[in-house]
This record gives sequence, structure tokens and C-alpha cells, in this order.
Amino acid sequence: MPLSLILHDLSALAPDDEKRFFESIFQIAPEHWQVSKGATLAETGVSPAYLRDHLLRTLPAPARVGTQLLVTHVSADAAWNALPVAGEQWVRDALAP
Repeated sequence: MPLSLILHDLSALAPDDEKRFFESIFQIAPEHWQVSKGATLAETGVSPAYLRDHLLRTLPAPARVGTQLLVTHVSADAAWNALPVAGEQWVRDALAP
């Protein structure tokens, strides 16, 4: 299944809104890994645009305007450094054909 990278700045969200944001990732992509506070990888067959719209719909309308998101597919030639061992294995498995 394709792997998507979701870069997000949720600093302006209330805790409940942030919780709903991550729950919406889990709904659409049960296989996911939060790489850092501002980045989440998700295995999902939906397009980046659909995933972005899905995530934004979970937020209150006023919060949508200022919530920065970038959603893009991750290709098999991705490179990384200093990921935790379990995270690196998760990425390798997700990118495996």
C-alpha cells in the first residue's frame, strides 16, 4: 500500500482538536507511525489531496485556515537518518514491494 508523509503544524489547535486530528489519521490509515511531533507516516491507498481534505474536515472551521499541512507520497528511493530501529524497520516494511 502507498506510504504518505503528513507534515503538520498543530501548535494552534486545542488538545481535543489535536486528538481528533490524529484519530482521523488512524481511521483512514490503521498502519501509521508518528515520526516526530510534526510528521506522521501513514500507509493508505487514498490520494494526498483526499487525505489532506479528510484531516481538515476533522478540525473546527476557524482552525482549518491556520493549520499547516503537507501531504505527499513517499517513494521507494526515500532516504533517512537516525530513525529509531523500530521506526526504520516500519518504513522499510511499508516501502517494500
